[in-house]
Amino acid sequence: MSHSEANPNRLVLRGLAAVLACIEHHPKSLREIHAAPAHVPALSPHIIKLEALGVKFRTSSVDDLSHFAEAHCDDVCALTFRPDPGHVRVADFTEWRETHETVVIADRVTRPADLAAIARAMSAFGIQRLLLSSTTTQLSFNPDVWHLAGGAMEHVRIMHAAALGGLLKLVSEKCCVVGLSPAVGRKIDLGTPVRVPGRHIALLVSGSEIDADLIPRIEHCYRFPGLTTRPALDLATAAPIAIAWIASTPKPRVDGFLARKRARHAKSDDPTPPANA
Repeated sequence: MSHSEANPNRLVLRGLAAVLACIEHHPKSLREIHAAPAHVPALSPHIIKLEALGVKFRTSSVDDLSHFAEAHCDDVCALTFRPDPGHVRVADFTEWRETHETVVIADRVTRPADLAAIARAMSAFGIQRLLLSSTTTQLSFNPDVWHLAGGAMEHVRIMHAAALGGLLKLVSEKCCVVGLSPAVGRKIDLGTPVRVPGRHIALLVSGSEIDADLIPRIEHCYRFPGLTTRPALDLATAAPIAIAWIASTPKPRVDGFLARKRARHAKSDDPTPPANA
């Protein structure tokens, strides 16, 4: 990967939270760190380790920080180079079904604040897989997203999903797609989780009404939470609610029902073995 300024994967992080998260999770992506004097102590525990990786440290004024970050920054910013996100494959959905992983698909998301809110919610509930459709891919290296996410983008694994409609058709037997739309769909019952035995869930979050080509691939479509008689929530507010709801879906237990039944029988005094044992 080239280290030139023209590198398309050149990403400048700004904000102490974002930089500290990068140091913790992806230190090898760092090239140089600029910090205002008041924030140097927060980085001190990491300096020796990062200097061994060749990361440069500089103490800078607020004006210099903002010039380097090309946006206002008054604490810390860092230059990073990121690898290209991989393209999702059908085999990936098979793996995610086996490990019962929830996937979030961002389609038609164009505002940095919206994608940042999605990343923060995913991080909060331990969801790692974030698929970006071709209409959202351009936000992958938008510095505003990484700044507003406050380090959460380091916790998610970004993948690109080209030809999303065709992909979802191919994985329909492995994956249940739940759509979140601004105004179309059923009301979310926050007290009742989605149940999809034998498959895993993909939450499709759309920045506008869901693409007509994707409607046949969606098994359950819900509108943004709230009353239809009141102004709708924006995506940055609605997505975390939906992600929290999806995350509450019970995961299948590894031991299975019959194994648990046998274990209970083994602990009891009843000599009669359970059925189908």
